[in-house]
Amino acid sequence: MLAVISGGTSGIGSATAVLFAEKGYEVHVLGRNEEKGTAFEEERSDLTITYHQADAGSEKDVEAFFQELADADKTVDVLFNNAGTVEFALGPLQRVKEEDWNALFDANLKSVYLMIKHATPLFDKKAGASIINNAAIVGNGKYPSALPAYASAKAGVVAMTKSLAVRHAKQKMRFNSISPGPVNTSLAHRLYGGESNFEEASKKHPRGEAADPKEIAEVVYFLASDKASYINGHNLVVDGGYSLA
Repeated sequence: MLAVISGGTSGIGSATAVLFAEKGYEVHVLGRNEEKGTAFEEERSDLTITYHQADAGSEKDVEAFFQELADADKTVDVLFNNAGTVEFALGPLQRVKEEDWNALFDANLKSVYLMIKHATPLFDKKAGASIINNAAIVGNGKYPSALPAYASAKAGVVAMTKSLAVRHAKQKMRFNSISPGPVNTSLAHRLYGGESNFEEASKKHPRGEAADPKEIAEVVYFLASDKASYINGHNLVVDGGYSLA
């Protein structure tokens, strides 16, 4: 079994890569930061995890990556589109620069389109494949006014997921998305201006703390498994009740 994970060198992505590898998968992770990716691969050399330096928002990079798998006669069983960022186009739309808007959409929405487009020929024609896209609760209406560009991109991920789920159901390709709430990652720390600020904000969560990346990884693994064989086109909110508070 083979799993491909974009944005797989830290946070939710690396936690998911480790979990799938521990379950016996051959895991291939994509990430832009070569230093970080190489360090992660070396750190988990006990597992079958291979790092590929690639930008999931670049068609040239994505096409080259999947061609490498095709040349090695690989098939893809699981695709987790996790690449994304919230560090561009922050604040009211009136202050957002066009280049920042485009950069955010490239990272969060275009990357999903490109990964699916070029992975599809490698999905097993008989067994099918499970595709999980990482959205966010802001794409479902939780405080979207604070992050209009990010919310728009993540809502697009959910909409794309549902459309593809219907279109490819007979091909045994299952498309689902997850919408995590606050997760304890370095990206979240930067967004909140530091780890201490993030921890303080997390105390307002119904559970009193943010999710651990491993908790999100377990959800991804479930959606990829046979136990979720009849779940298709679903957006699973994984926020510990945060969006209800």
